[in-house]
This record gives sequence, C-alpha cells and structure tokens, in this order.
Amino acid sequence: MSPTYQHQQPYQDAHDSEEDVPFLPQEHNQIIRHDPSHSQSSTRANGYSGKESVVINGAIRSRLMITLLAMVLAVEVGFVMAGGPMTRIYESIACREYFAQADPTKIGPDRQVPEELCKLKEVQSEIAAVTGYMEFFQGMLSVILAAPYGLLADRYGRKKTLCLGIPGFILNCVIMFVVMWFDDVFPLRATWASCLTFFFGGGPVVTIAVIFTMMADVTTEEERAVMFFRFGVASMAADFVSSAASSWLMTMNPWFPLILGWGIVIVGAFLALLLPETKNAVTPRTFEQSPEMELDPLSSTNEPKISSSSEKFVADPVGDEEGLDIPFLNRPKRRSFFASLATLSRSYLSPYAFIFRTKRVLLLLTAFLVYRLSRGSSWFLVQYISARYNWTIAQANLLISFKPALTIPLFLFIIPYISKHILRGMNSNMKDLTLARASIIFLAVGTLGIGLSPSIAMLIPSLIVQTSGSGFAYLARSLITTLVKREETARLFTVIEVLQAVGNVIASLSITTVFQVGLDWGGAWVGLAWMMTSTAFCLVGVSIWMFELPPAVEKIEEHGD
Repeated sequence: MSPTYQHQQPYQDAHDSEEDVPFLPQEHNQIIRHDPSHSQSSTRANGYSGKESVVINGAIRSRLMITLLAMVLAVEVGFVMAGGPMTRIYESIACREYFAQADPTKIGPDRQVPEELCKLKEVQSEIAAVTGYMEFFQGMLSVILAAPYGLLADRYGRKKTLCLGIPGFILNCVIMFVVMWFDDVFPLRATWASCLTFFFGGGPVVTIAVIFTMMADVTTEEERAVMFFRFGVASMAADFVSSAASSWLMTMNPWFPLILGWGIVIVGAFLALLLPETKNAVTPRTFEQSPEMELDPLSSTNEPKISSSSEKFVADPVGDEEGLDIPFLNRPKRRSFFASLATLSRSYLSPYAFIFRTKRVLLLLTAFLVYRLSRGSSWFLVQYISARYNWTIAQANLLISFKPALTIPLFLFIIPYISKHILRGMNSNMKDLTLARASIIFLAVGTLGIGLSPSIAMLIPSLIVQTSGSGFAYLARSLITTLVKREETARLFTVIEVLQAVGNVIASLSITTVFQVGLDWGGAWVGLAWMMTSTAFCLVGVSIWMFELPPAVEKIEEHGD
C-alpha cells in the first residue's frame, strides 16, 4: 500500500459526499476551503490546491478511534476464539482419515476418534501442513495485493478500501465452514481455497495497514506512540478473554466457539461502514503548521505535487491556471509497454525512497522481517503442547490464553515503572531502545526454553520469560517512527506490514517443515522449531544491539528540512 499522508479531497461521486463523513457535523468541525482562483503563491503557501480539507477536533477524532478500536478488537477476538477450535476440528478430520485406512475400528458410531489417539506423528504432521501452507498462501496473496489496494486507498479513500474487504472476510468463513462440515465430501486441504477470498480487499494485512494509516491521518507524532500502546493492551486483553472463553466452549463442542468467533469477525468487518473517510482529514495542529503535501502517483494529475519526502516535486509556476498536466505536456504519443511499466513502477516506488535514506531505518526494518519469521512458531504452539505433553487441545489453548494475561500487567505497570524509575536518566528514545534490547533477550531465552522443556513444569516458566519480551514489536515501531518525517509515517507502516507478510510467507514454509521434521524425529526434537526460532531472535538481537540512535542535532535537521 502507498498510504501517502494526504490532505486532498478524496475522489467524490454523487453518492459519497455525505456518507463518507458521518462523524463530521459542521458544528464540531472546521471546513477549510481554498478558492482555486487564488494565486499560485497562495496555493503554495497554504499547501492546498483548490481542494477541501476537513479539520477534525478532539471529540470527532475520539469517536473515530473508538470505532477503529472496536473493529480491531472484534476481528482480533473472533480469530483468536476460532483458532483453537479450528485446530481441534482439523485434528479430528485428519485423525478420522488416518484411522479409516489404518484401523477403522477406532472410529466410533459418531464418526469421531478419541482425542488421545490423535497425537500420532502422521496426524500431527498433516495438521502442520494444512496450517503452515494456509499461512503461506495467505501471505503470498497479501504481498501481491498490498500494492494495488494501497493505490486504491490513496486515490479513492481508506474507507472504500476497508469496505471492499467485507465480502472477503464473509466468503472466507463460509468456505472454511463448508469444507470442514462436509469433510466426507471435501479433503481437509481444500480449506486452502479460502485464501482466494482475500482477492476482495486484500485480507488482514491490507486491513491492518489501512487502519494504521487512518490512525496516522488524524494523530500527531506525539500521540501516535500512546495510541499504539492502547491498541496493543486492548488487543492482549481481548486475546485473553477470547482464548479462555473458547477453551471453555470447546469442552462442550468445538463448533460453538468456531461459529461464534467467525460471527464476531464478520461483525467487526461491517464496522468499516461506520468509519468516516480520513484521507482528507487533518488535525487542527497539523493545519496550523501548514504541512507540505504529497499526492499519490496515480491521483488526479491536474494538481501540482508538493512533497517533503526525499524526492520533491514542485509545481511549475507557468501556465497552471487551466489545470493542465504540466509534467506530461511533452510526453511522446506512443510508448512501449515496458517503458510505460517502468514509468509506472518508478512513480509508485519513488514515494518509498525515504526508507533508503538512512541505514538506521533499514536496520530496524530488517529486524521487523526476521522478528515476524521468528514468530511463526507461535502458530503451532497449541498443537505442540498437545502433542508433546499429551494434553487436549482445549487444555493447551487455555494455557496459552494466560500469555496475554501476563502481558497486560507487563505493559500497564512493569514497563512504565522501569521506564520511569530505573531508566529515569535517559531520554524517551533511549529508554525505548534499552527496553527493546532487553525484550529481545527475553524472547530468545524464553523461546529456547519452550523448545527444550521436557515437561509442563519447565514449559510454564519459559512461557513467562518469553512473554516478558512481548513488548518488542511496539517498542521497535515507536523507535522507527522517530526516524522518519510525519508525512512518511503512513508509508512506513505499509512497508512494515508488507515485510511482516513476507516474513509470514517464509515462516509458513520453513517452520512447517522444521516442525514436521521434529515430529518425525520424536523425543526432544519435537521442539526443534522453537530452537530454530530462538536462533532467529538472536539475529534480531544483533541488529538491535548494533542500532544507534541518531545525534540530537541530526534528528532536528532531518525533521526540520
């Protein structure tokens, strides 16, 4: 996605002029209009080119954030609630298919096999393949679709892009339900077809990137870190509640929490209809500072481009009154397909050139990529606990639900206490860097302990240690945000989401294969995937320990030019 921070009026048609701004009553908002007949010098001074911008006050912005939070929580709660039951249903189907060939007498009158008989490596290997390749296909689609849906969000608006994802989420749940319910008709691997539904809207990666973009549209740099923190804590609380509820409902029937979780996801997707369009929104402080603007590459070309990124486009003062497309007046009438493709690629990629401006940004982006790869083992954690320690899926899911319960006090009390009292002599950025370095150590040590633990009694302390490092992603995101300019932040979020999708693609293949190898070898090697991901966390640690904050003078110059 290329969510360039914009203040221009989004594409309007006869039907969206009112429905896209349900939270913007005139008594609560200032509508700043610019007369296109004004001189160009005035246009440059104000940073607006005949377009209408909406200045959103605190009350309206709070309502927007509440709606975004409700949307994120609904999707988060739904997917987490459905995760454990889905693994159990996968196991039930794979187990029945295995014993139908190996020993049909193990299949009961209800066509079910006792769960304790389903911990065989053949059954668990099939579940790992279904889960891992599902993540691979979803990750590939996310990487491919991020760019076109990003351009769509930049040209037609954030809300429209989110709404396009509604049928994708609905169809995804429907296909998954049909394949698992009619398991005598469809093979379990037919669930992979559900990934195709994310051609509608781009899937969760595009959705998350657009939500972060909408947050960036209406917040200042100082407010953004606090907003990430609040969203993170709320998501963790939702994870705990939904996992615990899911585990309890699974004891009755895994289909109950599965269908309930999917229903919550669909409700969360429909909340996109209640969001205002933020593509054209600016905060009062932002408007007073008269920020420079940057149009997306495929936006209406009758506007001068004024950019504060590393590559600047300045309007030609000659002959612009008629709205002519100055940069393309002299272009050749006929161009080859490859030349056009190259031009389009350059116009799309040039807004992202800022990520190569400093090695510090590249170093942290690399950390995000490897971090996501390392988190791939978490997909199999419930299955791993169930298979290695002979626990039921419901019991394993309940144990995992306590991880976010430990994370909430970590974020609300422990990290703030350390930051305020133990690290009180440091500035805020140095505190974030120090905490990030400590967090990655906890992640590496805890993950290694999970892979080596011979019993539940050893596993639980390792889970606690690993959970102590769960703030790393938020700290790293806060750090990298300080290295770019405000108008580059939204694009930075997109790059992070795409890199994490690439990490998912790599992890889905590598972690799945390593987990299957560990199941084949048996014994302590069942935890091989966690040993490998601990090594990957160590690589992230190397990049974080190599990272150095820029000098204060350099930061001022970088943000002030």
